[in-house]
Amino acid sequence: MTTPPTTPHAATLPHGARVLVIRLSALGDVIFALETVAALANARPDVRIDFLVEDRFAALLQGHPQITTLHVFPRKQKWSIPASLRRLRKINYDAVLDLHGIQKSALQVLFSKAARKLGFAAPGSREGSAFAYRERIIVPTPLPHRADMGYLLLERLGIRAPRTRPRLPAIEPHARLFADLPRPLVLLHPGTSSFAEFKRWPVDRFVELATRLSKRGLGIAVSYGPGELALAQPILDAVPNARPIDGAALALRGLAGVMRRIDCVVAADTGPLHIAAAMGAHCVALFGPKDPARYGPRSFDLIGHEVLNHDVPCRPCTRRDCVTPQCVLGLSVDRVEAAVVRLLQRTQA
Repeated sequence: MTTPPTTPHAATLPHGARVLVIRLSALGDVIFALETVAALANARPDVRIDFLVEDRFAALLQGHPQITTLHVFPRKQKWSIPASLRRLRKINYDAVLDLHGIQKSALQVLFSKAARKLGFAAPGSREGSAFAYRERIIVPTPLPHRADMGYLLLERLGIRAPRTRPRLPAIEPHARLFADLPRPLVLLHPGTSSFAEFKRWPVDRFVELATRLSKRGLGIAVSYGPGELALAQPILDAVPNARPIDGAALALRGLAGVMRRIDCVVAADTGPLHIAAAMGAHCVALFGPKDPARYGPRSFDLIGHEVLNHDVPCRPCTRRDCVTPQCVLGLSVDRVEAAVVRLLQRTQA
């Protein structure tokens, strides 16, 4: 089967077209996919945009102003794939854009009745998923940032869009949440997803960092997700006036609202980092095994972010576990503190 390359003569969408964007997971990648939604909505306000996402991230997109219909893929429910296929089969989409590129997402594309089915040729897609696409976009080598992949699909639709900040339907926190804390306000997020625990910066270093930043007169908040209070508690104990941010209680849209109020976020390569960047917070990103050029926080202003990593011969890598992750352990408190100071100096200039 011949793989057609992208061309500058891509066919445009008809007026009032209906487009389905697919990105099932993970949290950071869903946020990256929202750049594609925002760019398409800005360039073609006549287009109706639907989105297919896994149920564990659907709450973040409820009420999204640029998404007409949110389709939810029930990740663990029995017969979930046939149910989702039946729903999508009822809609005659003008185009389906698969930003995920795995078998599970490609199955949705294959059985849809879309006039145009767009995805990536390998290595931009995996697990043989390219078989489902009528238009396979060749991606450059090395692969671009995950968020930039979506712009390649838009180009095939005749849309050349600049980098566009994604929109999140955030819930604003109560005004009293940070009222008694000094500014600038730094939020520390010590957790990651459970399957990526080896990407976490050690908690004792977060404790030392929080203590130093508090002595500098900065406000400190500490966020944690479900089951992560044990990670946050030592930091809260070390800085008694630090403000706990319970991500489970706030839910994703509530956490997004909190991030809008923060001056600097310190976190590893994890979903809340990308929520923060999307909401306009500036980040000190502690990167271990992943390549920041592909997975780093997105910047939409001249201030940008501070992305730190400790180079070792084996990074970047795609491992899901590591006994001695020196790429993470090599990041000192001195380096992270200096990065926070530099970033805050830029924001206050």
